[in-house]
Amino acid sequence: MSSDAIQSMLDVYRDMLATHGYDWANEIEGGVTPILQFADRCDEKRWMAAFGRWKVDGTLADPIGTLIDALNRPLPAGVAVVSRDGIEIRPTLPYALVGRPYRYDAIVAPDDGTRGAIRKIAVSGDQPYLAVGGHRVRAVDQAPAGRLHLVADETCRWSVCDSRGGAWFPDGTHERYDATGRPFFHGDDLLVDVPAGDLAIRVARGVEYEPADVTATVTAGEIREIRLAPRRLFDAASRGWYGADLHVHLNYTGDTVVAPDEVSVMQHGEGLHLLNLVAANYSTDLVYDRPILDAYTHADLPGSTPDMICRIGVEYRNDLLGHFHALGASRPPSRFYTGHPRSDEPYDMPPNSVAAAELRESGATIGYTHPVAVPIGPGGAMQAVFDPARARSYEARELVVDAALGLVDSLDLLTGHIEGTEFLYHRLLGCGLRLAATAGTDIMLSRSRGRLTSNPVGWCRAYANLGENPLSVPAWQDAVRAGRTFATNGPWLEIDVDGYGPGDTIGYERPGPVRLHAQGVGRDLETLAVVGPDGPVATVTVPPDAERAELVAEVFIAQPTWLAAVARGGLHPLAVGGRPHVYAHTSPVWLEMGGHGVRRSADAQWCLAWLDNLMSLIRDKGRFAHEGQLAEVAALIDRAGNFYREIAGSIFSHREIT
Repeated sequence: MSSDAIQSMLDVYRDMLATHGYDWANEIEGGVTPILQFADRCDEKRWMAAFGRWKVDGTLADPIGTLIDALNRPLPAGVAVVSRDGIEIRPTLPYALVGRPYRYDAIVAPDDGTRGAIRKIAVSGDQPYLAVGGHRVRAVDQAPAGRLHLVADETCRWSVCDSRGGAWFPDGTHERYDATGRPFFHGDDLLVDVPAGDLAIRVARGVEYEPADVTATVTAGEIREIRLAPRRLFDAASRGWYGADLHVHLNYTGDTVVAPDEVSVMQHGEGLHLLNLVAANYSTDLVYDRPILDAYTHADLPGSTPDMICRIGVEYRNDLLGHFHALGASRPPSRFYTGHPRSDEPYDMPPNSVAAAELRESGATIGYTHPVAVPIGPGGAMQAVFDPARARSYEARELVVDAALGLVDSLDLLTGHIEGTEFLYHRLLGCGLRLAATAGTDIMLSRSRGRLTSNPVGWCRAYANLGENPLSVPAWQDAVRAGRTFATNGPWLEIDVDGYGPGDTIGYERPGPVRLHAQGVGRDLETLAVVGPDGPVATVTVPPDAERAELVAEVFIAQPTWLAAVARGGLHPLAVGGRPHVYAHTSPVWLEMGGHGVRRSADAQWCLAWLDNLMSLIRDKGRFAHEGQLAEVAALIDRAGNFYREIAGSIFSHREIT
């Protein structure tokens, strides 16, 4: 990419990384950001307990000491803990090659009032000793070298590990680790220097393919060719459906700087049709990747092809009211954030609705992301979302307002708490709000590790039905506005209601039976269901090891409603601990009756309770320059309340059509 402004931006980021380390711009006070890169190498319960306290309190008294306590034992490969007593490393030493650096993360424990430190130290097969803090230990075992030649005949995602769990990468590729700690890189026809011996090799390519695994033995001095390809499970584009990841950060602190033209190989390696990189701030007034947005607003980025498009969009951020992404705006917005005390927009004004309206006026589609982080609904209290102790938790609290005002096109269903998000989504649908089901990963390409933030692009994605139209951002946006979508972290999913699909409206004169047909394709499926406002109306159990599921049923519909398909399964292969299981959810088919659409009093009353909780939280924790700003927000919430109050009082929201 030739733009001088973009090259200057990348140079600034590299200088910031060299000067300040992982936290390029001191985004989070208290030294917390650099230790986030160790999340996948810690015991999850200890990690979540410690950093849950940090999210509530906003500070962590001893971040390095907390990290040391949370680390897995024995220590992960490549991690050293340095104290006054010596250097602790994994008893089984990793392999290293002569002349090739093996990087250790040396975590220096706090001592005599110091806060501790994290140091990157390189050793190699011919220089195998790690020396730090006056201590010295042998840190690697020298191994003879061989070489792998990896061929898949198309760009894929690869993982190469030796018998001791060491990760190996080709020269010049970005070294990344997914949520489970598995290393990966993208490409095809690649050479990888490896230690002689047994190597575990995996090739994968996004959700439309099943990964393939092989163990190969490489002898010293040998170049071993491995031809391996993932097996295709479904081909969405051949049916007019195109998948998108709507929420990806290019440069956003971390341990590397990524240029826009380096993203193409990652996108192709995941078979991802549309990628929306987002310019966004973190906690200051630095908007990461803003020069790219200025140069390529409303234009496909270089490296895009007719069947794989990369765009630069926006993530708008207020940590009290919620974050949303915008795709396809014709110009940059006038602001990117509010409510960040260390920025030039410290107050929670204007509300998100103002930014959403501006972006939509410029042609963007708006989707709220990571809507809730805690259980809500029948299995959890709504009030947890509005706990004052976690007021700045990024959850989509203003969503219920902005949806009522007609400012939202979609809701991301696969980041955050899935069951809680689904419950919220269903309540909004029950009020007749036609929000499409979408997905965005919220990954950060400049971070090599970080649990879900370092996962591959498109590990969850939204598919949109473009019909006969070729792939383009406007065509994809039109499909979202029409509700022709489904969100997934794996399975292909479709629904047919009396011959109609997601986004369609069917008109019935009177109650009667409707025919349902749903299909799912993917690994680890367990159930396939058609759901409505009150839960499943038909469900099938998927036999173990089956990769296809089908549901055919007839149900009686007595009143206006909506119906959608939902697929569920085992733990997602890129998830950790309490994170997502295999899951997909379509946008609804809308069933009108007697000329009336769905308008459920109970759902409207639930939304009114949400607004009451939101207003209480804003009064308690909102940041405003004067009382007039608070009054303006209260008036906005009241306008949204009028929408829900009208539904709650409508006779058509209380009775069946006869």
